[in-house]
Amino acid sequence: MKKHDISVVIPTWNRKDDLKRTLKSIFSQSFKPKEVIVVDNGSRDGSVEMVKKEFKAVKLITNPCNKGTSFAKNQGIKASSGYYMLFCDSDIEMAHKNVIKNMAGIMDKYPGIGSLGGEAYKTENGVETKKKEITINCETSTVIMPKKKYYLESCGYVATCNCMIKRDLLLKLGGFDSSIIYAGEDKELGIKVAKQGLKNVVDSRCLVYHYISQSTKHRNFYAFNKNRIKIVVKNYGFLKIIGLPLLDIISAFDPKKFSDLNTKKVDIVKWGAETKGNSKIVNTAKIAGKYAFSLVLAYAWNIWHLPLTLYERFSKKNYLEAMNGHCRKT
Repeated sequence: MKKHDISVVIPTWNRKDDLKRTLKSIFSQSFKPKEVIVVDNGSRDGSVEMVKKEFKAVKLITNPCNKGTSFAKNQGIKASSGYYMLFCDSDIEMAHKNVIKNMAGIMDKYPGIGSLGGEAYKTENGVETKKKEITINCETSTVIMPKKKYYLESCGYVATCNCMIKRDLLLKLGGFDSSIIYAGEDKELGIKVAKQGLKNVVDSRCLVYHYISQSTKHRNFYAFNKNRIKIVVKNYGFLKIIGLPLLDIISAFDPKKFSDLNTKKVDIVKWGAETKGNSKIVNTAKIAGKYAFSLVLAYAWNIWHLPLTLYERFSKKNYLEAMNGHCRKT
């Protein structure tokens, strides 16, 4: 393995205890990163004070309010200097001490890999690992991996809860769309990586445990759909764009689409406490109604903002260039 420098970037918001666990696991790695950058999005739970007191080696960037995960990641990129970037969520834990070492070694060995990661969940039935694929209408399909160990498994995109990528490639791609407050920025990165002729890959040697902090987890159909439609307009061909509404209608009648939301799997996002205690039929009807309403709003937003989105597409907007003056270290 080449001795490349690695910059770790961790956006966070009101996750003090989760963040502490994440930082402990990173600083316990056998291969030490060159720098660990925490971008705090206006936390009010003592996260900033905890980092200053207990992790003095961390480069800390503070925002006065929550500017969103994409904005925070762009701040981290701008403040970094490593050869590789490793994006981590603030509610993960490295599965073992050689995760970063393995990731850097794989990236060195296989130059055709654009982004690399691995995501695992601790459940009552043991550890589940998964990868993410992109459906025909640009939704996310989660695939649970059937084997305990897997190597160099291609996927639609690598979740940025644990994602390593060359910094030069990120600069070339222009960073993350800062208008995406959450949900979808990693998917768009995967699409852009694939358009460069590179692979998005997950590998069981690179796993982190993702605990999914329930205190700050968003549940918003509208944001997911709004971002998804914008990503299609920005990155796909004309036929996919004009055919997207039909694809969404077809997808809406997939019986599996809402049935998964009635399960208790740790990796499935729950869409509202009001479904508790109801039958599956009632829950599905409520979820379907919310989804349909959010979809209409999401299309309305994208139609209204279509000129701006098309400008971003054809101008190949570089979101990092718009970040000048926004990195405030403390």
